[in-house]
Amino acid sequence: MSDAYPEYIEEFSIEISDFNPIGPTAHIPLPETLPKRNNGIINIQNNDDWCFKWSVLGALHPVKVHPERNPHRLYGGFVEELNMEDIPIPVPVSTPVYKKFEENNLEISLCVYEWHNQNKCLEFRYVSERRGEEYKQVNLLVITEDDRSHYCIIKDLHKLVYNHSKHKGRKYICRYCLHVYSAEKGLKEHIPKCKGLNNASQQPQMPVKNRSVKAFYNHKCMQPNPYRIFWDLEMLTEKLTPEEKTKLTHTERIQRHKPSGYCYVVVRMDSSLNYEIVSHDLYRGPDALKRFVTKIEEELLAIQEDLSAPAEMIMAPGDLKAYNEATKCWICKGPFLKPAPEVIKKLEEAKHRLLEVKEWETCMEKEHPEKKEVQKRYREALSALNRKVKDHDHINGKYRGPAHDSCNKKLRIGSFETKVPLICHNFRGYDSHPLMKVVSKFTADKLNCIPENIGKYKAMDVGQLRFLDSFQHMGMGLDKLVECLGGKLEKFPLTVRYFTEKGYSIDKIKLLLRKGVFPYDWSNSWDKFDKTSLPPRKGFYSLLSQQNISKEDYEHAQKVWQEFEMKNFGEYHDLYLETDVLLLADVFMNYTIMCLNDDGLDPSHYVSAPGMFNDSLYKSK
Repeated sequence: MSDAYPEYIEEFSIEISDFNPIGPTAHIPLPETLPKRNNGIINIQNNDDWCFKWSVLGALHPVKVHPERNPHRLYGGFVEELNMEDIPIPVPVSTPVYKKFEENNLEISLCVYEWHNQNKCLEFRYVSERRGEEYKQVNLLVITEDDRSHYCIIKDLHKLVYNHSKHKGRKYICRYCLHVYSAEKGLKEHIPKCKGLNNASQQPQMPVKNRSVKAFYNHKCMQPNPYRIFWDLEMLTEKLTPEEKTKLTHTERIQRHKPSGYCYVVVRMDSSLNYEIVSHDLYRGPDALKRFVTKIEEELLAIQEDLSAPAEMIMAPGDLKAYNEATKCWICKGPFLKPAPEVIKKLEEAKHRLLEVKEWETCMEKEHPEKKEVQKRYREALSALNRKVKDHDHINGKYRGPAHDSCNKKLRIGSFETKVPLICHNFRGYDSHPLMKVVSKFTADKLNCIPENIGKYKAMDVGQLRFLDSFQHMGMGLDKLVECLGGKLEKFPLTVRYFTEKGYSIDKIKLLLRKGVFPYDWSNSWDKFDKTSLPPRKGFYSLLSQQNISKEDYEHAQKVWQEFEMKNFGEYHDLYLETDVLLLADVFMNYTIMCLNDDGLDPSHYVSAPGMFNDSLYKSK
C-alpha cells in the first residue's frame, strides 16, 4: 500500500443536464427520403400518443386492406394482449424501455430501427436478444420530425431497402444485424450464429479434411501494375471568425483547410522493372480539387486506350526450345499434367460441334441460333484442359515463360478491369478528407471504401481508380523515408530526370533530394502567394506540432529560393508540391522493386504491408 494521499483538490465540478428522451406523438408523414409506395412500411394514422402500442398490435395482427387507418377499430380488440405495466406513455426512444416491454411480454421479440434522413439508411435503436420461431417478431421504425417522433410498422425489410441498393433481386435480410443475403438458405444458416450488431464475436474457422493446406493464390499480384499515379494536395489554412470557432462546444476549431493546388505524376512500369514518368500535371488555384478530378479521369482514359492494345510477344533465341522442354508453370510452379481422357473427349466434342455450326453458317449465310452457347461450351472445355501456353508482358511484349492457361489468365491485364492505384502519403489521415467532398464528381458510379473508423479510410475504390496510402506500407514520414535513400542520385531517377528535362543542373537538383519545409499556418490566404520572399523563420511555426523548424531547415529553404530564382511565394509552393510528389514516387518505386526482387509481389496491389507479407509467407513455401 502506498502512503500517498491527496493534499488538496484544486477544482471539482459537476455538470447536471435534464434527460428528456424524444417521446413519440401523433401521426407523422414519412420523410421524403423514403419512397411513398411499396416501401414495406405501415404508418399508423393515430391521433393519440399510443403509436407504439398500435404499431406492435398491427405487426401481431396484420390487416390486408388499409392497415394504417383507424387503429382503434382495427386493433382495439387486442389491446389486452399487451402488458404495458411500467411503460411510460408516450413510449420514448429508449433501450431500457424496450427491454422492460420485452420483460412484460415474453412471447415478443422486438427490434426497433431509426431512419437516417441524411445518409438514407437504417440505424439500430434496439435489437432483441430473443431468437427462434417460438417468438412473435415485431419490427418497428422510428421517424423523427423536429422534436417529435413516431413509430411505424416495418412489414418487409426487403422493400424498405430495395430502392437504396443497385441489386434489384429479392433480398433476405437479418433483422438482428441487417446483413443481406441473396438466397433464403444463406439467411437461415446465418440466424443461429448471429449475435446482433454490437455483440458479434469472431467465428473460428477450422481446417477442413483434405483441404487443410493454405497456399498462395494471388498470382495477379506478381505482375507489376502497368500504371500508378503519385499525387498530393496542398492547403490554405484559413483563419476562423470568433463566431465560427464557437459553433462546436467540445471541439476546438482552429482553421479551415481549403485546397490551394495539386500535383501528380503517372508512372508506367513493365515486368522488366523499367519505369518512367509518362504524364504529369501541376496546378494552383481555388478550383484545384475540381480540376484534379477532371485531369485524373483524362489520365484514366489514356491508360485504358494504351492497355487496350497489348504489345505483341517477343521471343528471344532459345525461348521456344525452353518452352517446349518446360515441365513446370513459371507462375504457380506446378507441373504440366497430361489431361484426363474425359477432358480430351469433351474438348473434341465441343470442337466438332463448333465446326458444324461454322459450316451451317457458311451454307445458310446467317448466324446459327445456338452459336453463342456452342462457343461457350468450347471455351469451357478448353479451359478445363488447362493447357501449356506462352505468357508475355503486355506492356513491352517480352516473353516471360511457360504457364498454365488458368495461371496466364490471372496475370491478364484488362483495359477496363485492371485497377489504377493513386498513391498518396498519409491519404488515410489527411488527404482522404478533402477528396471525399468531390468523390461524387467522378463519373464512375461504384464506390467502395475500407474504413478504419468514421473519419479515416485505409483505401478507396472509385470505379477503376484505387486510392492508396503509402504510409500503410512505409510507416514513417516522407522526410525519414527520403533520408533512408542516402541522397544518392541513382536512387532518385524520376526526380533527377524530371528536373533535368526542365533545364536544372545536377547541383540544383541535389538541393531537392530531401524533404522541404513549408509555412502551412502562415499561408492562410491567396494574397500570400504574391509575396516576393519567404516569411521569417517564425512564420514556419506549426500550430499542430507546437514547434518551429530548425535554423538549418530555414537556411535550406532560403537557399532553394535563391538557387531556383523564385519570384514569389506561389512559385515556392509549386516547387515544394512538385518535389514532394516526385520524392514519394522515387521512394515508393525503390520499395516496389525491393519487394518484387525479394518476394515477387508488387505492393501497389495491396492496401497495406501486412497483407502483402501474408501472401509473401505462403508464396515462399
